[in-house]
Amino acid sequence: MVANTLNEAVEPEIAKELLIEDETRLKNIAGFIFIAGAMLAIVIFSTTALYEVPGQLGTFVNWTGVVSSITTFLFSIGVWAFLRVVSNISITLKDMKKPENRQKE
Repeated sequence: MVANTLNEAVEPEIAKELLIEDETRLKNIAGFIFIAGAMLAIVIFSTTALYEVPGQLGTFVNWTGVVSSITTFLFSIGVWAFLRVVSNISITLKDMKKPENRQKE
């Protein structure tokens, strides 16, 4: 019902932009989560994975910190991919629902 009103009120290109506003917002949230996760993984790596022992030369690696940073980065990639897929599915379903894309029965 809303789609018909939008199509009558504005041009088709503008109506399409209005109808996929939620999907665009979801893609923006996905991008933010990916960037924040990548930055957080770098912070976790630099603060927990690398340490120096006083009186000894060199930097040592804490493997728990390495695993934590890799897990954080992989989780942010997974959430980003999931949100992008949900957004693309929603756009495709809305596109399939349009009357001009339906096959005549």
